[in-house]
Amino acid sequence: MRRTSAVNFLLARRRMCLDKIAAATSDDVQRQREVEFLERLVLDVRAGRLSTFELTHAKAVAVVITD
Repeated sequence: MRRTSAVNFLLARRRMCLDKIAAATSDDVQRQREVEFLERLVLDVRAGRLSTFELTHAKAVAVVITD
């Protein structure tokens, strides 16, 4: 996956988590932590510090980044 596509993928996943947090009636600490993790991952991918990553929550996915 290209770096730009990987960042877009992560941002979409982050947006989905934020939408679920907004719809929740109580604090969802696990989703808030996931959002924080995704934000850090976006920064690392965007900066080129990572060339692969794997997410296992909800739907498992492994991404290899090509430049």
